[in-house]
Amino acid sequence: MTYTYIHETHTIWSQDGEVHIQNDNNTVVFNARNLLQDLDSLLYLAIKEVNKENKELKSRLRETIKTL
Repeated sequence: MTYTYIHETHTIWSQDGEVHIQNDNNTVVFNARNLLQDLDSLLYLAIKEVNKENKELKSRLRETIKTL
């Protein structure tokens, strides 16, 4: 299996029933209907990970403030 890491996107467009997301190296193409059906799960997972990162950042900031 090959993985494509998308850190930032440069262009997003749609045509012919597909959604295209492009970065510096690759273009990821989704079937638009399937992508729409997966948006609920994608949104849930993305929010979960951002919340986890925010919690870790807050914890590190608290530890830094304690040392000041």
